[in-house]
Amino acid sequence: MPYVSNTDNDRAEMLRAIGASSIDELLSEIPAELRLDGDLDLPGPLSELELVRHMGTLAGMGRPSDRSLSFLGGGVYDHAVPAVVRHITGMPQFYTAYTPYQAEVSQGTLQSIFEFQSLIARLTAMDVANASMYDGATAAAEAVLLSLSATRRRRVLVSSTASPSVRAVVRTYLEALDVDIVELPEEGGVTPLDAATDALDGAACLLVQHPNFFGLLEPVVELAKRLDGTGALLLTSVDPLSLAVLRGPGEYGTAIAVGEGQCLGSPVAYGGPLLGFMAARKQYVRRLPGRIVGATVDADDRRGYVMTLQTREQHIRREKATSNICTNEGLVALAATVYLSLLGRTGFRELATHVTAKAHYAARALAAVPGVSLRFAGPFFREFVIDLPFEAARAQHALAEAGVEPGIACGEHYGDMDASLLVSVTEKHSRRDIDTLVSGLEAVVATRGRA
Repeated sequence: MPYVSNTDNDRAEMLRAIGASSIDELLSEIPAELRLDGDLDLPGPLSELELVRHMGTLAGMGRPSDRSLSFLGGGVYDHAVPAVVRHITGMPQFYTAYTPYQAEVSQGTLQSIFEFQSLIARLTAMDVANASMYDGATAAAEAVLLSLSATRRRRVLVSSTASPSVRAVVRTYLEALDVDIVELPEEGGVTPLDAATDALDGAACLLVQHPNFFGLLEPVVELAKRLDGTGALLLTSVDPLSLAVLRGPGEYGTAIAVGEGQCLGSPVAYGGPLLGFMAARKQYVRRLPGRIVGATVDADDRRGYVMTLQTREQHIRREKATSNICTNEGLVALAATVYLSLLGRTGFRELATHVTAKAHYAARALAAVPGVSLRFAGPFFREFVIDLPFEAARAQHALAEAGVEPGIACGEHYGDMDASLLVSVTEKHSRRDIDTLVSGLEAVVATRGRA
């Protein structure tokens, strides 16, 4: 292993400690067909000039998002990011900051996390919020783990209208545990109340997304009523922008609210980095994963910020840890904090209203194309599903040639929706952009999806 910066003597000493005479003996239990026999088949080295030219050629093979018209969504959204957000997050004191283990020298970082938590708690109408969730999907999975611990039950209900990525991460988290996962089928694009009620016996939680993957509003108020008194916790995965015009999850009985905060001041950036958030009722504060920053005063009555209720195995006994999730999401959380502060209550509501109006305009215009229809009749936010007279993938390929990404083909995630397309609209889409999508799809439908 010449790429490891150890001397021959270093390697020999480590092998002696392990009890192996050579690297080959150390790896002998790996089947021969899985081991590399010989050198890797790699091209020769390049000079700096050649490498720069090669990388430029590779970069030119793609199409940057700002040179195409994209209606992709499904959890990551192309919203406008004010320049001041990038300016502040690019300041050295924030850009180079790491995990604030020493409160006395990390006051700026701790304050920014405290402000983020405060904004999330206010936005969700919950009692307390944490920080350092990787993304919305892992935040949902951590909420499920919390519900299992709090209820001491081993059954989890997940709505099939939740994001496929969220459901996949939850399954991965629970794969090694003795937990029964029940996915509730959708009816009319939302979680069926009766099916949810019938499955509640012995359940630790019901995880529902609102608005859901199809952009539809779930019957969360009625679901909360059905869960009341059953011992099962309502876990709601929410779109933070929708909370500018919809009731916060804390107002209708949610025990734990989670979500993806990418839309709050972060670019699409090929799907990352993302920003998970979690908020809960006060009774679950000692079970929250990640970190919580609190405000206090010092001996001179000056305000200060500290890490509190740290439940990671690094801070307490491993067997008592709530979770080992811990990452410095501080920079992305700071972007969300700056973004929300800039827009304020009025601006945030105006943005959500603007996006809703544009999405409904797009839905009406697309549904007017001969052969195209809205798949679901319920109210929606930001995105919606249309049905085409042929596979949605054919429309994707045909429109991509014209530089338009029309949406997500739902058949990738739902077996009976091969002809369905999930279309997302943001404030960056002008009426002309939407009309371009409509006319492009009209032409594709007229040719039956031939590129």
